[in-house]
Amino acid sequence: MLPVEAGPGRRVEATRPTWETGDVSNAPRMIVTDLDGTLLNEAGRVSDRNAAALRRAREAGALVVVATGRPVWWLNPVLDVGFEGTAICMNGAVVFDVAAEEMLDVSPLTPQTMHDFVEEYTEHIPNFALAVERLGFTQNDAWSEQEYDHPWDDGDFRVLPRSELLSEPAVKMLLRQGNDSSVLAAAAKQVAPDRVSVTYSTNAGLIEVAAAGVNKGAALHRLAERFGVEPAEAVAFGDMPNDAEMLRWAGRSFAMSGAHPIALAAASDTAPDNDSDGVAQVLERWF
Repeated sequence: MLPVEAGPGRRVEATRPTWETGDVSNAPRMIVTDLDGTLLNEAGRVSDRNAAALRRAREAGALVVVATGRPVWWLNPVLDVGFEGTAICMNGAVVFDVAAEEMLDVSPLTPQTMHDFVEEYTEHIPNFALAVERLGFTQNDAWSEQEYDHPWDDGDFRVLPRSELLSEPAVKMLLRQGNDSSVLAAAAKQVAPDRVSVTYSTNAGLIEVAAAGVNKGAALHRLAERFGVEPAEAVAFGDMPNDAEMLRWAGRSFAMSGAHPIALAAASDTAPDNDSDGVAQVLERWF
C-alpha cells in the first residue's frame, strides 16, 4: 500500500494499479497533466502526438484534466487543440469547466492575509516586486507593481501601487526577486507556513502564494470525488515543485525526464521529456 497525499491534513492509502499495456479496459479513468514543461513543448504548444493521445483517452471514456499554475486566461495552448475538459488553474486555487466557462471551485486570498504576509515577508526579503492575479477570465485581472518583471512573455500586467494590489481579494500573489526561487520559497515558508500555500513553477526567482491548503493535489482530490474517481484510478504528469502534491496523490504519476528534484521525488515513475512527447508515450500504452 502506498501513502498518498489527499489534501490538507489528510492521507489515504492507495494501491498501485496493475495497468497492462494496450488493455483499455484496465486503463486509467482520470488523466491529469501539467502544462509548461510537461504537456507543452519548448515552443509552448501541444504537439500533434500529445493532442491525439489525449483525444483518444477522452474518446475511450477517461476524464482528462489539465492542472497548471497558469490563470484561466492563459489556457490558449490547450484551447487551440480543442480541449473542453476541466482545468485546475493557479496551482489549485481555481477549478474551471472549460466547455461551460464556469468556475467550479475557488479559493481566494483575503486582503488581510495578503497584507500580513507581505509585511512579514519584507523583513526577510526586502527588495521583491509583487504581482497579483484576481478572479476573472481576462488579462485585465492581472496587476503588478511597476518594478515587477514577469519571467514569461505572456505576462502582461496592469500597474498599481502595492497598497492597491493588496486592497482586494486575489487568487494568487507572485513575488519576484533575484534568480533563485528556492531561496524565496524557503523564506516564505518561515514567515507563514500555515497561513498561506507557497510553491514555484520556475527557477527564475519567482514564488507563487495562494490561500492556505491550496495546491494541485488538494484541488484534484476534490474534483476526483466529484466524479467518483479513486486515486488508484488516476495517472498524473508534472515537472516542478508546484506539481508535487498532485504527483503524490495519483495512483501512478510520472515526472518528466529532467524534472525538478522535488517533482522526481514525488512521482512513482519517470516519462520522456516534454519535447519528446513524454505524455503521449505513456498514454499510448493504453490508448
